[in-house]
Order: sequence, then structure tokens, then C-alpha cells
Amino acid sequence: MTKLVYEQPLRIRWSHCDAAGIVYHPHYFTILNNVMEDFFRNCVGLSYEKSLQSGIGFPIAGIRCDFCAPSRVGDDCIVRLWIEAMGKTSVRFAMTIFSGNECRLQCIETAVCAERQGKGIGKCEIPADLREKLALYMPEQPPLELRA
Repeated sequence: MTKLVYEQPLRIRWSHCDAAGIVYHPHYFTILNNVMEDFFRNCVGLSYEKSLQSGIGFPIAGIRCDFCAPSRVGDDCIVRLWIEAMGKTSVRFAMTIFSGNECRLQCIETAVCAERQGKGIGKCEIPADLREKLALYMPEQPPLELRA
């Protein structure tokens, strides 16, 4: 079975940038969250909106991000996402942003499967149907080795 890498185009907009026209680094986290939301909706069948109703979600428990080169307003980039590891209750996602052959950003995010528990939330095992869909994005040979 072929393992997949999720890809999404990204145009760097003025709203992402500071006065010098370079992406202001906190905006990358919003961009990555949007990509993650699209991945879950398009590939896993779990929209963030419905996850609030169903009681299952994947909040981020940790992030490691390297800013490799600046991105500027007007740059056309590609965001790639794949899964580096999956445990019983967590998934470690790898994401990169490239413009042409130049890496702009590499990031590892750990998400924990969580469910509503009373008035709060707590971690839970990843449901089998979601695990099966997520496993499709866990290549034997990752497109890029990222530092954890």
C-alpha cells in the first residue's frame, strides 16, 4: 500500500508579514494549524467543527519548529504534512514549508487524542477508524528527516 504525504499550496500574504515584508514567525503557527485542520477534514473525515460535537479532538501537546529561511510576501510555497509516529493516544506530525527547493520551515507537532470527560477533556485511545485513516500518512521513508 502506498503511503501518502498531504500537500497544500500556500501563498504568503501581506497579512502574514511584518513591516519588512517577511513572515512574522507567530503567523506560521496559524498557517500550520489551518493546514492541520484541512488535513483532518479532507483526509481523516474529522472536521474541527464536528469534533466539538462528537467529543473527540486532537489538541496540540508539543511543538518543535525550525525557521530555515525567510518567506516574503508574494512567495508561492508548498506545505507538506505526514505522520512520523503514532502511539495509542498521540500522533507526531511532521510538516515542512518549501518554496521551490528551499526549505522555509520544518516543524514537528505532537497531537493527543482527547475526549470530553465531564466538564473537561482527557486523553483517550485513537479510535480504530481514525487510526486506519491516519496510518495512510505514515510513510516508511519520510520525505525529509526532521530533528525531533
